[in-house]
Amino acid sequence: MTSDSDIAPESSPAPVQAGTVQPDIRVGTIASAQEEGGKTLLWIDFGAHLGVRRATMTLARNYKAPQLVGRQVCAVVNPQLQNTTVNQVLALGMPDRSGDMVLICPDHRVPDGGKLF
Repeated sequence: MTSDSDIAPESSPAPVQAGTVQPDIRVGTIASAQEEGGKTLLWIDFGAHLGVRRATMTLARNYKAPQLVGRQVCAVVNPQLQNTTVNQVLALGMPDRSGDMVLICPDHRVPDGGKLF
């Protein structure tokens, strides 16, 4: 159980504005990962419909690249939501108490490409 003091101040949901694109959040399996320049490059397999897509995150404190391969992760797959040419998807994570990234993952194995609802 968390207390109000455990909740980050920026955790209040932002209002959804008319005309905005809703994020399409899917699950995929990390097919490959490599550390490069303080970042971790991920190639995530979202199944036959979406294929393998690339994401970049700062994960080195909580994860090493070899540990990530085979792990499922949630990501936003809408290309119009991306502000960079490096990432094809936005892998999702939350900061731990130290501010380091913790990936958002399903508790049980689910089919790749499955949509969050």
